[in-house]
Amino acid sequence: MDYMTESERIEILMMIGYGDRKRTHQEVCNLFNDTHPDKNPISKSTVTRTLQRYRETGGVKDRIKTGRPRTATSEDNALSILLDVIEQPKASLRQIAAAHNISRRSVETVLKRDSYHPYKVHLVQQLSGDDFEKRLQFCEQMMEAIANNEDFANHIVFSDEATFYLNGCVNRHNSRYWSDSNPHWMDAVHTQYPQKVNVWCGIVGGHIIGPFFLERTLTSVAYLQLLRERIIPRLIELFPNPNNPNHLAEHIWFQQDGAPPHFAATVRNYLNQTFPGRWIGRRGSIEWPPRSPDLTPLDFFLWGHLKSRVYVNRPESVDVLCHQIQAEVDAIPENWLYNTIQEFKNRFHYCQEVDGHQFEHLLH
Repeated sequence: MDYMTESERIEILMMIGYGDRKRTHQEVCNLFNDTHPDKNPISKSTVTRTLQRYRETGGVKDRIKTGRPRTATSEDNALSILLDVIEQPKASLRQIAAAHNISRRSVETVLKRDSYHPYKVHLVQQLSGDDFEKRLQFCEQMMEAIANNEDFANHIVFSDEATFYLNGCVNRHNSRYWSDSNPHWMDAVHTQYPQKVNVWCGIVGGHIIGPFFLERTLTSVAYLQLLRERIIPRLIELFPNPNNPNHLAEHIWFQQDGAPPHFAATVRNYLNQTFPGRWIGRRGSIEWPPRSPDLTPLDFFLWGHLKSRVYVNRPESVDVLCHQIQAEVDAIPENWLYNTIQEFKNRFHYCQEVDGHQFEHLLH
C-alpha cells in the first residue's frame, strides 16, 4: 500500500539507480526516510511496489480502477489489508479502501474482526534537557510536604492563563491510528496559538478564583496589577488572617508557572512579601518544573472542561464567550475541584514511575 505523490514515486526510482550503482530496496527505503523526516516513513515493500508499478505500466501513475469497490471477502484480501495497516498504522480507512479498491466498511470489518481498534494521538508537552530531573525533584518535594500535612495540596492556589478563541478550539478527534493493542502514541507539542479572550483562573481547595478576563496580552505590569487588585483581595475574602482580617491567612500557598510575565523581579518581590516562603514557581520557595502542564489542575482539568462546554453553543461575540465561560465556571461542583486536587497528588506516582517523562498516556 502506498499513498505517495507521483513526484515521490519518481524520486524513489531515481534513488534505486541503475547498473552497478543500483541500491537495494532497503537502502532506498532508508535514504527516502532520511531525506523526508517530516513525512510518514515508507517501508521496503513500498519501494518494491513502486518499481513493480513502473515495470508493469511504464509510469508511476495510479492504476485505473474500474467497477464498484470490491468487498474484502477473501482471506488474501484480509491478510493484505492487515499487512498494510502494520506498515502504515496512521493511514485512514478511506486511504486503505482506495488502495485495495474495496469499500470503507469492508476494511473496517476486517480490522474489527482481528481486534484492531482506532487509537487517538495524545498531545503532550515537549520535554528536554534536565526537565525530567526537575519534575522528579518537584514530585518528591510535594510528596514530602503532603506527608507532613495531608491538607497541604488543598491550601495551594493553582493558577494559570488560557486563551479562548471565538471560533472554538482545534478539533483533534479525527486522529485515529489502527492497532491490535494500544501503542500509546504521543505527539510533543508547544502549547501556544491567534476575535479571542485571555482568561486567568485559580483553583484552591473547593474554590475557583476568577475567572478574570484580560483585555490585552499579559505583561509583567498587567500581571502584577491583576495580583494586587483582583487575585489577592479575592483570596483574602476567602481566607482572611484571623489575627488581621485585611491580610491573607498564613497557610495559603500560591502556584504559577514560569511564563515571562510571572518571572519579572517586581512580581517575584510581591509574591515574596505576600506569600513569604509559600509560593511555587520559577525561583519560588518550591521550583515549579518547566513544561509541566500535566501536573497542574488548570491544564489537566479546568481548561479542557471549559472549552468542551463553552463551544457547545457557538458564541457569537467575545462578550457572549466571556458570559459562557463565567457561567460554566459557576456550574462546576465543589466536589469536582476536590477530586481534581486528589488527581494532582496521584500524578506524582505516575511521574516517578516514568522517571519524569510524559505520563498522561498511562492514566487511561
